[in-house]
Amino acid sequence: MPGRDDARDGIGGDGSGAVTACEESGSAGPAAATAYKKSGSTGPVAVTAGARPGVAATTAPAHGTRRSVLVLNPNSSVVATGRIRSGAELWAGPGIDVDVRSLPGGPAGIDTGDDIALAAALTLREASRLAAGRDAVVIACGHDPGLAEVRGLLPVPVVGIAEAAMLQACLYGGRFAVPVFSPRSVPLVRGLVHRYGLDARLASIVPMATDTAAAVRDPGALLDQYVRAGRTARDRDAADSLVLIGSVVGALAPALEAELGVPVVAGLPAALALTGALLTHRTPQESIR
Repeated sequence: MPGRDDARDGIGGDGSGAVTACEESGSAGPAAATAYKKSGSTGPVAVTAGARPGVAATTAPAHGTRRSVLVLNPNSSVVATGRIRSGAELWAGPGIDVDVRSLPGGPAGIDTGDDIALAAALTLREASRLAAGRDAVVIACGHDPGLAEVRGLLPVPVVGIAEAAMLQACLYGGRFAVPVFSPRSVPLVRGLVHRYGLDARLASIVPMATDTAAAVRDPGALLDQYVRAGRTARDRDAADSLVLIGSVVGALAPALEAELGVPVVAGLPAALALTGALLTHRTPQESIR
């Protein structure tokens, strides 16, 4: 099993095992995100949509048509939106076009109950306009603000990244744990788990010592904190898998999984994989007008 230094080198480091997270750039285009096996292979292993390393990506939508998915960042951070765009373009399955938008007037980061309430209100207010002509919507925030309300409003699939990651973790069996940025997020995420009916599948919620702003600046710098939180969840709380609900930390999942030896599911890739599956099996309907 790779050591922590190997895993750290895989996040924006200079080692041959680089996992390049969605780096900020002027083009805001997709950044390469590949994971290299440390033994027995010299080639890249693609980080596929919502999957553990080596698991096939989402299949193309049925009927040979391309589908358009709105990926909505409920905060106002330009940097966060760029990182989400890079990840969404990378992890979207074949036949899926992503349109990533932010919400001007939203909080710069979503860390408190007040932030979630504001983000939910703005998401609900803007959803119909931004989703016009789209086949599905992904709410790219780890607190899934406004998810239930937007689902009731729109006639297309609406997926939250936290719910998608938790549901995928359940498929690996046993109980999952959720590392969160700070102690103040613990009751907020516990409320989400309860809302989704997954209390019995939750091993623990493990707080770290950071916030959204730090995650947006440098997701790779959080790897050590995630490793410590993951070890606590695995060893103390007997968690069988780990869920990363942050919208900008998806590229950390392969290195963290290699370090911990348990499945690690990240929210944005999981949501895009689930969206692709929903669109594949959904009877085509007229897009929102």
